[in-house]
Amino acid sequence: MKKREFFVKINFPERLKTLESLAYNLWWVYNNNAKDLFKMIKPELWQETLHNPIEILLSLSEHDLKQLEKDQVFLSRLDSVWNDYIEYIKTPKWFETIRDIEKHGNMQIAYFSAEYGMHESIQSYAGGLGILSGDHFKAASDLGIPFIAVGLLYRNGYFHQYLNSDGWQLETYPYNEFYKMPVVEAKDENGDPLLVEIPSYNSLIKAKIWLVHLGFSRLILLDTDIDDNIPENKIITGKLYDGEPEMRIKQEIVLGIGGVRALKKLGIKPTVFHINEGHPAFAVIERIKDYMVEDGLNLYEAINMVKYSTLFTTHTPVPAGFDVFDNNAIYKHLGPIYNGTPLSIDEVLKIGKVNPYSSSEPFSMAICGVKCSIFRNGVSKLHGKVSRKIFNNLWPNVSEPFVPVGHITNGVHLQTWVADEIKTLFNRYLGENWYLRPYQKSVWSNIHEIPDLELFEAKNILRTRLVEFIRKRTINSINKRGGSYSEIVKANEILNPGILTIGFARRFATYKRGYLLFSDEERLNKILNNPKMPVQIIIAGKAHPKDTEGKEIIKKIYHISRKPEFRDKIVFVEDYDIQVAKYLVRGVDVWLNNPRRPMEASGTSGMKAAINGALNFSILDGWWVEGYKNNNGWSIGAGEEYSDPKYQDFVEGQELYDKLENEIVPLFYAKDRSGLPREWLKMMKNSIFIGCSEFSTSRMVMEYHEKYYTPLHELHNDLSEQNFANLREFINFKNEISNKWHKLRIVKAEIISDNLYMGSTVKFYSEVYTDDLDPNFLKVCVISDTNCPKIEFEDPKFIELDLKESKDGVSIFSKEVRLTCSGKIRFAFGIFPKNRFILNEFEDNLFVWE
Repeated sequence: MKKREFFVKINFPERLKTLESLAYNLWWVYNNNAKDLFKMIKPELWQETLHNPIEILLSLSEHDLKQLEKDQVFLSRLDSVWNDYIEYIKTPKWFETIRDIEKHGNMQIAYFSAEYGMHESIQSYAGGLGILSGDHFKAASDLGIPFIAVGLLYRNGYFHQYLNSDGWQLETYPYNEFYKMPVVEAKDENGDPLLVEIPSYNSLIKAKIWLVHLGFSRLILLDTDIDDNIPENKIITGKLYDGEPEMRIKQEIVLGIGGVRALKKLGIKPTVFHINEGHPAFAVIERIKDYMVEDGLNLYEAINMVKYSTLFTTHTPVPAGFDVFDNNAIYKHLGPIYNGTPLSIDEVLKIGKVNPYSSSEPFSMAICGVKCSIFRNGVSKLHGKVSRKIFNNLWPNVSEPFVPVGHITNGVHLQTWVADEIKTLFNRYLGENWYLRPYQKSVWSNIHEIPDLELFEAKNILRTRLVEFIRKRTINSINKRGGSYSEIVKANEILNPGILTIGFARRFATYKRGYLLFSDEERLNKILNNPKMPVQIIIAGKAHPKDTEGKEIIKKIYHISRKPEFRDKIVFVEDYDIQVAKYLVRGVDVWLNNPRRPMEASGTSGMKAAINGALNFSILDGWWVEGYKNNNGWSIGAGEEYSDPKYQDFVEGQELYDKLENEIVPLFYAKDRSGLPREWLKMMKNSIFIGCSEFSTSRMVMEYHEKYYTPLHELHNDLSEQNFANLREFINFKNEISNKWHKLRIVKAEIISDNLYMGSTVKFYSEVYTDDLDPNFLKVCVISDTNCPKIEFEDPKFIELDLKESKDGVSIFSKEVRLTCSGKIRFAFGIFPKNRFILNEFEDNLFVWE
C-alpha cells in the first residue's frame, strides 16, 4: 500500500504573524517572556510537549486563532515579546564594537559539530559535547559574531533511558517529527528543496538541507531520511552516535563532506572553519579537494590553505576516545567520492595517520583534524596539557610543553541556565542589563550585595521545585513499568525540600566513578540519616547502550536506593536530559563530581550548578582546577594521579565521606539566631560570582574569536590574496628554509650582566652559524621560565633577539632585557623559522637548541 503525506500550514491572521516568526527563531529558548507567551496559549500542552511552541501552534484550530486575535491581554503580551526580540536584534553587539570593516567585512565562521543541545524539545544531542555546542551557538548570536553552525538532523536522535524493575537500563529511541521542530527546509530559486549529493559505493547519498535560526546565528542540518535514498542510506541520519563503524563513517561523511557541500549550495563562503571534535573532520578532506579542483592548487598548497583557516577543538582525554577507521573502510567509502578528482585516497589516508606510510595504522578522525588545522585546543587548562601529551607523537622532537596545542576553558550560557529566581536577584542588585555584558567582570561586582535572606529564600524555592519535579518524574516512571499503587504513594514522600541536597548527574562512564559515593554503605547511612543534619542525594545519567559496566553501576545505585534506610534519601532520576539538568543544577546545594583525574576534559555541569549558587565538591580535574578558590566549594584530593585505581578509589572515597561529615554538612546547618547559614551563603555568593564572571560562554566565544577566529580569518584572506600568490611565496619560504635548516647551529650563547637582581638589565647574546641562509628568515629566542619547580618549562616566555650584524656566514643576535622578578629563572637559546605566517615556533618541527 502506497502511503502519501502532506503538510497543512497554519494561515495566521495578520495580527498573529509575529507569533509564527517567534516560534521559528530559537531566541525564545532563553527569553522568559517569550516562553510565558506560548505557555499562555495552552498551559497543559506546553508541559506535555516539553515546552515546544511549534506543537502549541499546530494544535490551534481556526476558532482558537480567532479567540487569540480577540484576546487583548494576549495581543499586548505578544507585542511586548516581539518588541523584546526586535530590541535584541537592533542592540549593538560586542562584535560590532571591535570589528574592522576593512579587515573583517567578509568574516564568516563555520562551526561543525555532531550534536547541538539547545532545548529539551529538540532531540539532537547526547550529552556535554552537544550542550556545549548549543551554548556556543547561542553566545555567538548574543555577541553578534558572523557564525553559522553545521550538523545533522536526526530522525531518532539519542536514546531515552528507562530502568526495569531490577534497575537495568533499557533504551527506546524517539521518532522526531520534523514538522514539529523549529526547522525550515532550504529551497532553491524554483522553490524546490535544496539537496547535497555524495557518491557512495552502493548508491548516491542525498541529504536535504534544513535551517534553524537563533537571533543572528544560523544552523544548517542535513537529513538523509528522504525518498530519493535507498533504505540503507535513509537511516544514516537516524540514531545519534550509532555504534556500528559502518554507519558511523557514513554519518561523519555526511556531516563533514555533506556539510561543506551544503555551505556551497547556500552560497556561504566561510573564512574560518571550526571543527568541534573529530566527528566532522572529513570536512577538511572535502576542502582540500575543492581547492585542488576549483582553484588549481596542488596537494601541498591545498593542505596549507585548509590548515591556515582551520581550528580543531578536542574534548577527549584519552586517544581511545577518538573515532578510527581501517584503511579498507576509507577506500570503500571515500573512494567513490574522490575518484576522478586530483585527490587520491592514498593521500587522504596519510592525512589521518601519525605515521603516514604505515599500512597497519588506522585512519584517525582526530589526527586528521589536528594535522589539517593550524590552531588546536583543549577545553580547560589541564585538558590542554593532557592534549599536548596525546598529540606529542605528531611532534616527536618537541618536548611536551611546546607541543602546539592550546586551550580555551569551556563556559555555559548564563541566560539559559540561571534560574528565574536568581535572575530576579541579578535584575534587582546588578541592574536589568547584566546579561548584555556577562563577559565584563565588573558586572558581577555587586553579587555580595544580595541580601542573605533573599538568596536563602530563592534557593529554598528552587530546592522545593526540584523535589516536586522528581516526585512527579518518579511516579511517571513507576506507571510506565507497571508499578504498584503503594509505590506511587511512597514516591509522593521521597526527598525533603528542607534538607541538604547533593546532586550527581553525568554520563555513566566508569572513569566518572558514579559508584564512589556508595562504596561504604554504612558510612553513607550515618551521613544521610543523621537526625540533626540529614542529607539526600539525587542521581541521574545514562550509560552508553553498549557500556555494560556503566549499566552495572546504575543498577547497583538503584538497588541501594531501594533499601529501607535509603528509600527516601537517594533517588535515581531516569532519562537525564536538558529539562532534568535545569531542575538539578538550580535546585541542589552541592554538586558532586569525582572522575578519575585527568579524565574530565571540562565538566560544564559544575559551572551550571555554580551560577545557581550550588557549591561544587569535586576532584581537581577539568574546569574545577581553575574554578576552585577555597571559598566557593571543596576539593577531593590535591590533584594527585594514581597508578593503582583501587587504592585511589579508597583514598578519595574516604576523603569524600570525611569532608561531607566534618565540613560540608555541619556548615550547611550552622545557622545564626535568625535562622540563616551565613557562612554557607557567603560561599554561595562566591560560587555565583566566580561561575558567572569567569565561566560564561560569552567569555569563551570572545576568547575563541580573539585567539583563533580573527587570526584565522586574516590568514585566509592574506594567503588567498592575488590568486594565492602569498600562499605560494610562503610555501617557497618553507621549502627553502627546510632544505638548509640542517646547516644551522648556535656557535655562542651567553648572558652578559654585572649583577643579577630585580630591576637590573641583562644582555642576551648569541652567535649563529647561518651559512648561506638569510638571517632575516630566523627567529633567535631566549625561552625563559620563572621559579619553575620542574626540569621542563611550565609557562615559557619567548624573548626574540634582534639581528645586529651578519658576516661570513655568522650572524649576531642580542637584546637587553630588564629583570622584573626575582628567584630562579630557567632559560634556553633556540632558533626557529621567521615568517609572518608562522604562528607557532614549533609547528613545522624546525628548531635548533643551544
